Amino acid sequence: MLATAQECERLAAVPVEARSTVGAGDSMLAGVVLGLSREMPLREAVRFGLAAGAAALLGSGTELCRRSDVERLYQPM
Repeated sequence: MLATAQECERLAAVPVEARSTVGAGDSMLAGVVLGLSREMPLREAVRFGLAAGAAALLGSGTELCRRSDVERLYQPM
């Protein structure tokens, strides 16, 4: 969910088969922050964060997201 003073929008999750949920939320937040630091519009930064969170689900154990998975899962609008 992306909510600002001007709008509220529900963004779809990136469909992946989860192996582990460890670090998915942290990876999502890191993706949003990285997207914002790259001057992406807020909506795109959140979508980048969703890709990072989904990428973390692909790992096993305590492994966090891999850059190659995030870039593959992120589809800019």
